[in-house]
Amino acid sequence: MKNETPGIIGRHVPLALVAAVLLQGATVVWWASAKERDLFFMEQRVSVIEAAQTQQSQTQSQILERLARIEERLNAHLAVLEKIERKLGAARR
Repeated sequence: MKNETPGIIGRHVPLALVAAVLLQGATVVWWASAKERDLFFMEQRVSVIEAAQTQQSQTQSQILERLARIEERLNAHLAVLEKIERKLGAARR
């Protein structure tokens, strides 16, 4: 008769050790897939944010250009107004 201990595979590898290693391997695969999924969603979010930032930069440039034009027109109107005030001041004397 052979002297076998229950729960031992082969010569000296306990069944619990094999189960623990397999469980850890499965856990690593699950963890890695979760990290890959998280990375995918973060990359998508970054792409959306970058697109929005580009759009905001373009809009900001357009607004600044329009503001510069408005300032120039305002300065021109102020110059005309000062000219009119000078003429009215001279006419009242």
